[in-house]
Amino acid sequence: MKLLSFRLQGKMAHFRRYYSNSSALSYSIPPRTTIIGILAGLLGYKRDSYYDLFALDQCKIAMANCSPIKKQMQKMNLLKIERPNEFNGSNEYHSQTPTELILPQNIRTGIIDYHIWVYHKDPKVMEILEQLFRSTSYGFSSYGISLALGTACHLGWLKFESEWEGEYKNIPESVHVESVIPAKYVERLEVEVDKQHEYRLVKEDLPLEFDQGRRLTEHGKGNMIINLIPYPIKAIVTSHVKLNNGQAITWME
Repeated sequence: MKLLSFRLQGKMAHFRRYYSNSSALSYSIPPRTTIIGILAGLLGYKRDSYYDLFALDQCKIAMANCSPIKKQMQKMNLLKIERPNEFNGSNEYHSQTPTELILPQNIRTGIIDYHIWVYHKDPKVMEILEQLFRSTSYGFSSYGISLALGTACHLGWLKFESEWEGEYKNIPESVHVESVIPAKYVERLEVEVDKQHEYRLVKEDLPLEFDQGRRLTEHGKGNMIINLIPYPIKAIVTSHVKLNNGQAITWME
């Protein structure tokens, strides 16, 4: 099984929780739906036209947090824009909305850094993605979107890492998992407590898959265990993928 891996990076991000209302809360990592949206945008697909192509049984995504992050609430002054000439803020309606931002621990010197692994059953999709990832000295090319970390104002960039070979392991095994882990695959966490191992674990309920009406499917969300400190999680998991560099990852599903 051939996989592609890349880094999704930027200075600030906001991945709004789908149940968030008066306050705009954010997930700690980009949900799977955000990642497939980025991939489909790079390939030039229109909004809401790619959900079948990137369904859970067609495309596999794994993700790791590679930089210490923190969250901070900021008041955002949102404008109500109904006509083009109201971009100057002339509409009287303004909304002060508390917004949760994802930031690096050191905003001056640090960056947000997510490591993402992708596998698609269609070899043509994999071939085009690899061409886009490798095509420019800037880091990637695109048939459609520019790249943002959640909302459009949080611009980001992509860096291609490598291609890997992976092998499914569907028996319970104790491994150091590089990526976030679906809670349903965890039999036991084996947290190592010493100065060389750092953990700041959270569990978040992330959207994974939409139908054509942009609604969550039957298996369209899942609980993910995330380490906010960039260090592998040692656990006994019932399913994982072993890469040819010796690392273990789990798909977001």
